[in-house]
Amino acid sequence: MVDQQTRMCTGCGRQIPIEYNVCPHCGRPQNQAPYGPAPQPYGQPQQYEPMGALKYLLYLLSLSFIIGLIIFLIWNNDPNPEKRHVAKNCLLLAFVGIVLNIVCWGAIAMAGLMFAW
Repeated sequence: MVDQQTRMCTGCGRQIPIEYNVCPHCGRPQNQAPYGPAPQPYGQPQQYEPMGALKYLLYLLSLSFIIGLIIFLIWNNDPNPEKRHVAKNCLLLAFVGIVLNIVCWGAIAMAGLMFAW
């Protein structure tokens, strides 16, 4: 006879305390869902079109800081992982563009000073 404080395991048939969600003898989960409802199966994974040559054009345009920053802000939270990757690369190229501008304008200024002498 089953006691009010115990129940029968659905796996091995031994008596276990009613508050146990998993049988300590065989390890089988009991009828109660210990962590909420069972997860539902997902549908087909989302397919995204590849970006192709567009990303290279965006990389080139990103050397201008403003354009790289705008692309990053627009695509950083996009569900397409390729767009997120392109967004991060555009931001990186925007900072590279700033450094290149500083170096080039510094070289031009130095050359101007040398010819002014």
